Amino acid sequence: MSLRPRGVVSPKGAGLEGRTLVRRAGRGRVEAPVAREQVLLFRVGDGAYGIGVRGLWEVLSPEGISGLPTPPYQICTALAYRGRRLPLLRLGVLFGVVADTVPPSARVLLTQGQGQALGLLVDEVLGVVEVEPRRIAPMPAQASVLSPGVFRGLVSRDDRVIILLNEEGLGSMAEVARFSEA
Repeated sequence: MSLRPRGVVSPKGAGLEGRTLVRRAGRGRVEAPVAREQVLLFRVGDGAYGIGVRGLWEVLSPEGISGLPTPPYQICTALAYRGRRLPLLRLGVLFGVVADTVPPSARVLLTQGQGQALGLLVDEVLGVVEVEPRRIAPMPAQASVLSPGVFRGLVSRDDRVIILLNEEGLGSMAEVARFSEA
């Protein structure tokens, strides 16, 4: 069984004569495969956001969120997960979208940032899409007061701009570091 993609022809002398190495689209044009990345889309307030599924562990209901009183301005709270206490970033608070209650459609995205487990509280999961990494535009320098490391970039999809988050940048936030030290 060959591990080469279908449609690729080997050069003569490689022991693979007659096999296709490059799929040709039309006359004389070579169609190279486009690398794609799967991104989980979610909503926080009215904004559309995404995070790569490669680093995503689980999508959970928000039942494990700590019942301790949390000030409405507090970005990081506790998540009880399989006997562990993990930092949970309330993305609505982080992005200035404060709600009185957690909506029924809310989910916790369990990922990893800076080598430690990290939960992200979102208002709703919208689905998984494929994105071409070369189509990810940089985040404008003055677009947010947050550290640029929190954002991976912007991508356009169905006439909507999606802000891609960087889980390593989220994990390096001071609020997460303080939670881990406590």
